[in-house]
Amino acid sequence: MARAKTVCAALTALMLLGVLTQAQYQSQKERLDDALAGVQGKAPLAISQPGGMALESTIDPKTYVVGPSDMIAVNIWMSPPVNFTLTVTPEGTMIVPTVGEIPVAGVTLAQAKELVLREVRARYTRAEATVTLVVPRPIIVNIVGQVLNSGLYTVSAADRASRLIEKANEILPAQRGTALPPAAEYVSTRNIVLRHRNGTEDRVDIPLYVATKNEKLNPLLREGDVVVVPQRDPNRNVFGVYGQVNLPGRFELAAGDSMSTALRLAQGFAPHAHVDSVLFSRLCADGTVQQTEILRMGNILAGKVGDRALEPGDRFVVPALTDLRQDYRVYIGGEVRNPGIYPITRDRTRLSEVLRLAGGFTEFASLKTAQLIRRSISPNDVELETLESARGGVASEDSSYYRLETQLRIRKELVAVDFERLIVGQDTTQDVILRSEDYVNVPSQKVTVYVFGQVVTNGYIPFVAGEGLEYYVKKAGGYIERARTGDVKIVKARTRQWLAPDETIIEAGDYIWVPRVIERSFGYYMGIIGQTAAIVSVAVSIVLLGIQINK
Repeated sequence: MARAKTVCAALTALMLLGVLTQAQYQSQKERLDDALAGVQGKAPLAISQPGGMALESTIDPKTYVVGPSDMIAVNIWMSPPVNFTLTVTPEGTMIVPTVGEIPVAGVTLAQAKELVLREVRARYTRAEATVTLVVPRPIIVNIVGQVLNSGLYTVSAADRASRLIEKANEILPAQRGTALPPAAEYVSTRNIVLRHRNGTEDRVDIPLYVATKNEKLNPLLREGDVVVVPQRDPNRNVFGVYGQVNLPGRFELAAGDSMSTALRLAQGFAPHAHVDSVLFSRLCADGTVQQTEILRMGNILAGKVGDRALEPGDRFVVPALTDLRQDYRVYIGGEVRNPGIYPITRDRTRLSEVLRLAGGFTEFASLKTAQLIRRSISPNDVELETLESARGGVASEDSSYYRLETQLRIRKELVAVDFERLIVGQDTTQDVILRSEDYVNVPSQKVTVYVFGQVVTNGYIPFVAGEGLEYYVKKAGGYIERARTGDVKIVKARTRQWLAPDETIIEAGDYIWVPRVIERSFGYYMGIIGQTAAIVSVAVSIVLLGIQINK
């Protein structure tokens, strides 16, 4: 508190001497009060940018150009220290109390600092002084060309050209649902023109700025700037970088581009890139002859070999290093002693080897219903596979069934393996080679048969070897009134085949389905009778006509 009183007294003395005006005194005292409030636990003073402006990095004094409305702090470190927060006037000058008026507009912040410090030091010869930009000024700039909303915008002098382009492509509330920004492939991002009020121009190259952070490629904006976003042809004046790079694709060609530029725009090599075996191809002017060569891009990037300028249509293909080591694995679940994921060797590991690694089967394993499931189609290709499968000449009456079977095949492809023959019979023909992501499912033994449909009690019936359909239906309470007994089906546990009772032997785990009698309306039967009568009438007419002809 004693220090605060001292500072207040110093401020009062300066005001009485005419160094500070009443307004400046009040401003300095308020800043002191805020600082004390922060010390005492209250909210400290915080200088915020207008509109909550966020800066991508610290402002470089060598590139920031000072202009009207910039807020700049001048601090004179004497006893007691003096601080002025000054605004550059509309005429482009700073009025520093006790020092004078200093022209600063149109020069960089670094140059403005030197001008102010030189004048301050001339007035205060024994004091240190600092000059700091506090708040960048708002400016008005114009944007035209391939943007959604061209026109005048108010931005900060700390904003770059890319920020203005983003604002010009924002969808306004009145445009929601009706407007879209221009298609990206037809908008230039590397040959944008930034025209200054003094007649000079800069080229804006946003992708290369992102890759290199060279601020000259994305300059800070100034009052009166005009940003011109031109149109481009996505198939002309381009080059391509493909393969093992972090951002493969087609890029717009710009003046000064070279081979190293191409790799920078592609965000460098991917981890498995073969850097010294890059395929480079170039077309002649009429596009009829292609020349290819292998480049050691590592030497070019290191400066050991001369960099070469790019031409339209140039292409780079970065191959991958040969490395077939991958996470080849299969999963074994169900009634094995150690279920889980097991590593395999590509196209070499057999089913029996992995079963041994899993510790073999438990006493509850059902080898008869065990399955080896393979999914050779990735989830991203399911729709394409479905469409391609439908191209065949499938009869209309089979199309629904074919679609069903196709969907089942895509999602669950079964490998034909008989686990009983493999394990019990030691049949090596069943010892298939596994593929990565295969799934071996060994279910538990089922000692029941499930009966459902038109029976008294749907549910599981204990399995009895040798018993047939009537035994299990009786155990389920028998048929009910609407049962269609002639169409009962046995659904096999392993294959899910629907078989007639006389086509198979009921086994543990099977299902018995008893369908319902289909009820038809009176109109349905009348329709059949009418159709039958019509057919008989036609047949009688043909017979009579034949008799008449034979007479």
